[in-house]
Amino acid sequence: MILKKTAFLGFLLALSLGPAPIRPALADGTSPKLGDFSPFDPPLPTPNEDFQDALGAPLTLQKFKGQVVVLNFWASWCGPCVAEMPTLDTLQADLGEAGLAVVAISLDRDGVKKAAPFFRRTGVKNLTLYTDRMSDLFQELKGSALPTTYILDRDGKVVSVYIGATNWASDAVKAELKKYLDAKPAG
Repeated sequence: MILKKTAFLGFLLALSLGPAPIRPALADGTSPKLGDFSPFDPPLPTPNEDFQDALGAPLTLQKFKGQVVVLNFWASWCGPCVAEMPTLDTLQADLGEAGLAVVAISLDRDGVKKAAPFFRRTGVKNLTLYTDRMSDLFQELKGSALPTTYILDRDGKVVSVYIGATNWASDAVKAELKKYLDAKPAG
C-alpha cells in the first residue's frame, strides 16, 4: 500500500513539473515550448533506433534521407493525437510530391493490432502505418508527451520539435515546413 501511494505521489510530482526537457536544450537554453515549433541549433543527429512497418519489419529513419520528415509519435488512446491525425493525412497528400514524408509512429503497446483499425476508423488514406511498441525511437529522442512531432531536414538531422497537437494542414504549418523543403541538402 505504501508503495502504491509513493508511486502515485511521484506521478503527481512529475505532472506538476511538466514534461522533461528534450535533449539538448534549445539554442537559447530553454526547453521546447508546448504548442510551438522549437528549433534545435545545432540540429540533432539522425536517430538510430528501429521502428516497425505494418508487417513488423524493422526500419530506421535513414530510409527517408533526402526527404523532409514530419516524425509524429501518437497513440490511439491519446485524444489530441486522434484529433490531429486527419490533418497529418492531409499534409502528406498536399506536400508528399514536394519531398515531404509524414512518418506517423504509433506507440500503442498492441502495435498494428490497435493502430490499423484506428487508421481505418479515422479514414487515413495517405499515411503508411508504423509502430514502435517499445517506444525505443521515442525514448532515444527523449520524448515526454503525446503527441510530439520532430522535423528532420533532407540530411536526416532533427531540426525542430512540436509538442502537442496542431492542424498540420494549416497554411502556417505548411509555410514552416516549406523552409525545409526549399533548402538544399548539405550532402
